[in-house]
Amino acid sequence: MEEKIICSLDGVAVYGIISICIFVAFFAGMLMWAFARKEPYLNRMGHLPLDAGEKNRDDQRNADQL
Repeated sequence: MEEKIICSLDGVAVYGIISICIFVAFFAGMLMWAFARKEPYLNRMGHLPLDAGEKNRDDQRNADQL
């Protein structure tokens, strides 16, 4: 039933083309953003979760010692 309704609409193919263009533009933008990142930034972000965990453990040890 939905196919008959969608097929009866004029210009419905335009929506498919527009959605593909939006997807390709977003994907290309994300690729450019990812490749534009510098290595120091990536290393810092890669170690960020680990650094935060170590910092929290150190803070808790210091609090236990008080």
